[in-house]
Amino acid sequence: MWFNQSGSLHVAYSNEEWIVLNELFAQFEKEGRPIRLLTPHQISAKYPLVKQHNLLGGLYSNDEMIVDPRIAVARVSDYLATVAGVQFLWNHTVQEVGVGYVKSGNKIIEADKIFICSGQEIETLFPETFSALPMVKCKLQMMRLHSPNNLPVGTSVCGGLSLLHYSSFKNAPSLKLLHKKVFSEMPEYIKYGIHVMISQHELGEITLGDSHEYGFTFDPFDDHYINKLIITYLHGFMQASDWVINATWNGVYPKMTDGSSWYFNQVLQDIYVLNGLGGAGMTLSFGVAEKLIVPIC
Repeated sequence: MWFNQSGSLHVAYSNEEWIVLNELFAQFEKEGRPIRLLTPHQISAKYPLVKQHNLLGGLYSNDEMIVDPRIAVARVSDYLATVAGVQFLWNHTVQEVGVGYVKSGNKIIEADKIFICSGQEIETLFPETFSALPMVKCKLQMMRLHSPNNLPVGTSVCGGLSLLHYSSFKNAPSLKLLHKKVFSEMPEYIKYGIHVMISQHELGEITLGDSHEYGFTFDPFDDHYINKLIITYLHGFMQASDWVINATWNGVYPKMTDGSSWYFNQVLQDIYVLNGLGGAGMTLSFGVAEKLIVPIC
């Protein structure tokens, strides 16, 4: 399976963003993270598609890698089936779960332990559990773009809005000042929970996102206005004038509202619900499984 150990780059175009990046650098360096601050000249030399105008610098992390999720999910499943003997039952909609069994149509599958890791489908299988949880649904909008020149971006790039979105950055002392600036100058971006980041896979296509709307029911259609806000912000930090949108889509996932990273609990005898990982489910899944599920099994 193709992957790119590309790392990630957070860029700063305002004094507030640059101060926050410096605070995060000091914090993460103490934790032993493989990070470094880059000057505009260093960014230009290595990542020429990042805009230089008003660029103050960036924070580079070596940890992150890129995969194409459309391929990765299938390939990982094939790998687990071949190497670990995992049996996947595709096209089996689960209608009912009870102690010792899972029901799909007329098929009943017996099990000693059952783990429900079904995203927003928890609302269907365990509605009482869902309604009692500090959990809300989140709708996000994303796009895929293509560059006619197919130039390599080189890393995942995040604009300054991302500093307001991820909890990993919440301890930066100056983050409140940055939020105040964005709320004053770009209230629509706060309203729709927009932060802008890109990644590029092996075919040269660029994944761009995203927005965050919270609630329990959503319009099924993509909102063109939100996508336009995302594209406008993208042009502020990337040389993307010739990039063309190939596809747009939206997704919904459950997210904890009490600040926790996930919900994990035994809801019936030997039936466990693991959910609420927010937008980090694909990133955290194997680590969370090892941490929470392996000890029980």
